[in-house]
Amino acid sequence: MTDAADRTAGVVLAYHPTEEIRENVARLLTQVPRVYVVNNSPDAASRGLLAELGAERVEVLEQAGNVGVAAGFNAGMRAALDAGFDFVWIFDQDSTVADGMLDALLRAQARTDLKVGIVGPALRAAETGNVYDADRGQGSAPIEALISSGALFSRPLLDDIGLHDEALFIDYVDHDISLRAGRAGYTNLKVFDTLLDHRFGDSQPARFLWRQVYLSNYSPMRHYYTSRNRVIVARRFGYGRWLRDDIRFATKAWAKVLFCERDRAAKLGAFLRGLRDGLRYRGLDSDR
Repeated sequence: MTDAADRTAGVVLAYHPTEEIRENVARLLTQVPRVYVVNNSPDAASRGLLAELGAERVEVLEQAGNVGVAAGFNAGMRAALDAGFDFVWIFDQDSTVADGMLDALLRAQARTDLKVGIVGPALRAAETGNVYDADRGQGSAPIEALISSGALFSRPLLDDIGLHDEALFIDYVDHDISLRAGRAGYTNLKVFDTLLDHRFGDSQPARFLWRQVYLSNYSPMRHYYTSRNRVIVARRFGYGRWLRDDIRFATKAWAKVLFCERDRAAKLGAFLRGLRDGLRYRGLDSDR
């Protein structure tokens, strides 16, 4: 490990984890000296599986229940910072860590031509192995918003902008902290020299018109938070490329929901309630 890698801790957010989390934690341990696993589903099955991770460099942080993505990540990040680490590298359990990923991220983080904010890898669809069009390139390049999984944060950045907004609970948590970094004068970077295999939702295959597509099959609750938090973040930061890209992605996702998924009425109702609550939301400048 490099000196910077020695000063980096990994954080993995677990929610009803499967055996796959073992491999992801093992891969992380080849690149960082310590991993904090945050258990957001402290039932007997989850506790048992995570207890079997067994590595002395792994610490499981049990939460009282499902405290949400933002609070879960924050619990792991606080533990890492309190332990003296200078960088925190966070993951959800649906992502696969690639060999050499941290070194690539740290090279971008060390750029001196700009004030570096959050650094994250390019994305590849775990289901198909296809690299998304926006994730093709070389080196690193500025981007408004990165997904949480695979994102690398420095201590000075977090001291400046704070941690994730726990009131958001889930969805757009990553947009919010990315856009806060940008507002504070930092430049977030996407690193094209390393790829994160990532799944969105259940990723079940289906036929839509003449094409095979993959369905996220998010619950009505997820659709509620997605709808609510999109409005909240748009009210906080205004219209930008991030919102244009997001609306384009959401339009495609909703076409699959309406034509291919079950419980469409419940999901649409949740979306409308989220839209209403996002417009009514008053905590636009809440402390984090």
